[in-house]
Amino acid sequence: MKLLKLVQLEGVADRYPSQLSGGQRQRIALARALAVEPKVLLLDEPFGALDAKVRSELRQWLRQLHDEIQVTSVFVTHDQEEALEVADRIVVMNEGRVEQAGTPDEVYENPANPFILSFLGSVNLFHGRVHMGKARLGAIDIAVPEHATTDNTAVVGYVRSHDISVERRPSDGASIGAEVRNVHSIGPIVRVTFGVNGKNETIQAELTREVFQKLALKKGERVYVRPRNVRVFVEDYQI
Repeated sequence: MKLLKLVQLEGVADRYPSQLSGGQRQRIALARALAVEPKVLLLDEPFGALDAKVRSELRQWLRQLHDEIQVTSVFVTHDQEEALEVADRIVVMNEGRVEQAGTPDEVYENPANPFILSFLGSVNLFHGRVHMGKARLGAIDIAVPEHATTDNTAVVGYVRSHDISVERRPSDGASIGAEVRNVHSIGPIVRVTFGVNGKNETIQAELTREVFQKLALKKGERVYVRPRNVRVFVEDYQI
């Protein structure tokens, strides 16, 4: 009963497994694992078969439970949002190799390579060249001090979709003319796809609903997009 109370299911003590919801079964499974007072908990995609709403609820619950019981846990997941929300420390793996390890903020804000950057959210790619700390990516010129000694080398600039600003008028030389191609609302986020300068290239922006409504964007109209927080990697970076 102590464990049932811990996982907030003391009210279902007299039920059979078939009478429990998927989320309740996962909590009971965790209670069984805790019964032996383990030093380490190994959780292999424990919420994989559950729907999005239940997954979200259980993530918050597990985070609170973990803070309470203080048992070291290894949580395997392919859900990036799940990892960022639940973990104190993240290890990102690719084909059996550790690509980066750190706190959720460290991994998200300072990705070690293009794989990490692309894995933790949708990105736009801007191809260009860098020479002695200055990169030209199409019409964009930016300073890249981390490439201060790089000599005339092909590079790719990576920009997350939420780091694309949309403007009615160009604010500076980094603004790129674009045409609204597609608009897709996803709850509080509106995902807008832009065609760039009449080419087949596209740029995707994720806007808050408030910003989208303020801009009043319509399919087919021309506006300007401006990348922020550009991260530059050598084009043939091996991951």
